[in-house]
Amino acid sequence: MLSLKDCIDMCGLTEDEVAAIAEEANLPPIVAVLVGSNLLRSEAGLRYLGEVLRNRAENAVDRNQPDVAARYRATYESFRRRCPQPLVD
Repeated sequence: MLSLKDCIDMCGLTEDEVAAIAEEANLPPIVAVLVGSNLLRSEAGLRYLGEVLRNRAENAVDRNQPDVAARYRATYESFRRRCPQPLVD
């Protein structure tokens, strides 16, 4: 049987990216893996995922959680570097 970590490793996303999708859409992490894997298949999906990561960082700032905000900012920057095409800021 595959673990959640196994699924994340195969989907092309990081654990923090999957967590952001799960939090944003209120999904269980395993479902967020499937959603995220599908988002990676289109330009619109890549842009949406970038927006999700930025939203998570902004929400953490609003909740006065600087450590969480910094983690999501770093996750967003890492995603941008790995992204096959530039994301519009």
